[in-house]
Amino acid sequence: MHAPSALRLKFMFVNDKQSMKLMTRQISNESIVALDLEANGRHRYPERICLIQLATKNNLYIIDPLAKIDISPICQLIENNDIEKVMHSVSYDVRCLKREWGVKINNLFDPAIAASFLGIKKTGLASVIEETLGVNINKSKKLQRSDWTTRPLTEESLLYAANDVAHLINLRAVLKKQLQEIGRYQWVLEEFHRQVNATFRSYIPENNFLPVKGSGKVDPSKLPVLRSLAKLRIKHAVLRDKPLYKILTDHTLVELANADSLLPLSCDGLGPFAFQPLKGELLNAIRKGSRSTSFHLPRKKRIPPMKTIEKKRLELLKSWRKSIGADLNIDPSLVWPAASLERIAREAKLSEKEIQSTEIRKWQVKQFQKHLRDFISNIDCKVIL
Repeated sequence: MHAPSALRLKFMFVNDKQSMKLMTRQISNESIVALDLEANGRHRYPERICLIQLATKNNLYIIDPLAKIDISPICQLIENNDIEKVMHSVSYDVRCLKREWGVKINNLFDPAIAASFLGIKKTGLASVIEETLGVNINKSKKLQRSDWTTRPLTEESLLYAANDVAHLINLRAVLKKQLQEIGRYQWVLEEFHRQVNATFRSYIPENNFLPVKGSGKVDPSKLPVLRSLAKLRIKHAVLRDKPLYKILTDHTLVELANADSLLPLSCDGLGPFAFQPLKGELLNAIRKGSRSTSFHLPRKKRIPPMKTIEKKRLELLKSWRKSIGADLNIDPSLVWPAASLERIAREAKLSEKEIQSTEIRKWQVKQFQKHLRDFISNIDCKVIL
């Protein structure tokens, strides 16, 4: 039996001063709102937030931040600690909001995280809504990947966007109740807090070549060339409002940087840069990089391979984690971080230090520290056996 489809939704489109004022007045007394964002990173550069979907218990709004409107009421709402925000799989939205508007989400409920702590395997929005509420919202991959910069938005696109928030408040109520019934609500609150306080590497123009896939394989003497080419790519991405990969791919940048000649004939993927006047710009960027002082990338700390006894310890620790995960019906990765288990496997004496590590959640320490200590105290006996 198929789940019923979502009902046709009514919403207010907010794209001017009057509609923003009306929406702000209507939501002024709300304690819970559902939010989602649509951005254009697949199609434009730099990436921008193109749509904000907001739902209360009774109303639904689609806000157009590309229109000439003041979005500060939305920013204030997002940062207001007295209003709970229901946002699904929020990590991407956290980055977008911080990068574009300097906004931090306060008082979050993320149904994807909540679902994972209830043993729900598929935590995508459509899957969680169907399993929990019995509603099929029919997430279209085509619309998900569409260019949300395009105006006017089609009715199909608007309904797709509205569906992303229409059921979130009801979903939150069901998931929260289930978590409270099994004593895991405090666990997810800590996860929500970590999610909104996650730190991201800030963008430094001088290091614009570091995200280039394959940069670690470029000869140190050629890194200035790679940096110069990356700057050129960013310049044209901004000018043409196209994503970086549509200007020059990472593979092409690395191949150009490593080349012995200025412009190797075998280098594919140059596109318009194979012809003047862009070819001249490309050659100038390579020459400029070649004349710059060479440097080395920061070296990653080399971790020696595990000894046989350490591998056996890790195998036992992972079995311990898997067993607990099975008992609780949650993914083993939620029980204890894998990186921490690897460090304990290398030196069991570090277990006390690991338990106090900021990487370990407070709820994990409370639930599992005694069990883990007991397990570690006998681990080498098990290894020998």
